[in-house]
Amino acid sequence: MDLPAKVQVTSDLLGGKGQTKGTLIAVSSHGYYELKCELGQNTHRVLLPIQRASIIFLEPEVDYAEEMGVER
Repeated sequence: MDLPAKVQVTSDLLGGKGQTKGTLIAVSSHGYYELKCELGQNTHRVLLPIQRASIIFLEPEVDYAEEMGVER
């Protein structure tokens, strides 16, 4: 996983709709995601507990086997 990465974040801690776009900066060994999230018109640094958030990477995964012509 390459960081920073553009992500869609879902968490009840974000308030309102609980879903926002952001940039995943780090995953801490202390149990939280460090993100820069677009909240309103501003970008904020956010620390979200891993147990209370889900992250979807906006960049699709590359299928290297298909790209290299490897048969399965």
